Amino acid sequence: MAEKKENPLTLKELAKYNQEVLFPYFHKTFVKKKDFDNFKNKSLSKLDKILEGVVPLKQEKVMKDLQDKNQKKALEIHNNALKKSKILTEQEVSEINNLRVF
Repeated sequence: MAEKKENPLTLKELAKYNQEVLFPYFHKTFVKKKDFDNFKNKSLSKLDKILEGVVPLKQEKVMKDLQDKNQKKALEIHNNALKKSKILTEQEVSEINNLRVF
């Protein structure tokens, strides 16, 4: 069986292939720079809006943590004062300490 020999690809044939097959494929398959830029701008705008909501939440958390720390310290001072003055029984002081509410 005789095999058909193919001629080497010429620059003219390659250019024709690119125009008829490759470039139309690229246009159908890939996004153009303008379309990508529009997508990117919309995405970044949405991220900016999300961050606008996150920043206040982060600040609230910092304040809440500080308040919790201060409340815990106040409770410690209170419990120590109660221990010294014996206003509460040892069992009640122990219960308060075990609760770790703050």
